[in-house]
Amino acid sequence: MYRRMKTYIAVVETGSFFEAGECCHISQSAVSQQIRSLEDELQVQLLERHGRTFTVTPAGGYFYGQAKRQTESLDSLVREVRRIGKGEYQRLRVGVLSGFGRRILPEAVKAFTADHPFVHLSLVTGTHEALFHTVNTGSLDLVVNDQWRALSDRYVNAFLAEQPLFALMRGDDPLSRRDGVSAEELQDRLCILVTPAEQRENEAGHWRDVMGLQSSFLFAENVDEARMNAAAGAGYYPCDGEMPADGGTVLVPLLRGGEPLSRKMFAFWPESSDTSLQWEFTERLKEHFK
Repeated sequence: MYRRMKTYIAVVETGSFFEAGECCHISQSAVSQQIRSLEDELQVQLLERHGRTFTVTPAGGYFYGQAKRQTESLDSLVREVRRIGKGEYQRLRVGVLSGFGRRILPEAVKAFTADHPFVHLSLVTGTHEALFHTVNTGSLDLVVNDQWRALSDRYVNAFLAEQPLFALMRGDDPLSRRDGVSAEELQDRLCILVTPAEQRENEAGHWRDVMGLQSSFLFAENVDEARMNAAAGAGYYPCDGEMPADGGTVLVPLLRGGEPLSRKMFAFWPESSDTSLQWEFTERLKEHFK
């Protein structure tokens, strides 16, 4: 059944019995025989022939979609079994921008590890500069980051989503009752950034020059510290909508020029290290952005 399903998929995708035979490395007559055998077994017509052409029947269209998913799943299973049999364990090292996707990331990781139980997946968080450095030197296989620099053709730049940004601030701040707060209105409040001491200048420059926040900056070592400072009224923490607002804090949409301030999130990795695992992890992230 598997080989006949693969042949049928090739016929539908190429629109030709001859080209399907080329793809499957069999003769055109063997393709015809396999399709007829498949229809006999299923007891349904998958293709309606019109001389040298054909159209896909409704049943054939449904079968194509199901066959595509099942053969791809079986192909993946066979690859994993062969790797395990050879003692080959793959790894995927992922770096994630600090504070990103507190819901999205765990869901994507769960889905990916369910599909790839014998892949060693490890994750670290970091700032824009730290993530760029580690993927550039090969210490990471993939990073999830916003568009901090101009996109380079040396990297795979897989767009994930455009995320609106919020200011996490104390709930009794007068600005917290607004439907949105602009960068200009926040100039007299400290902007809290999560970054180590050696990267503070670069990180502040990004939020000031690229994102347009003209506040002075208060630096935190980690996200929890940033959230505690926001709850204490020490400043506001720019973040995505996944950030929990608790401890007397609220999330207020950030605006620039009257429009929502947002960031474009990408999965990046060098073209030279492109693998199917990077694409599959990226697809899991995309699914959970929706």
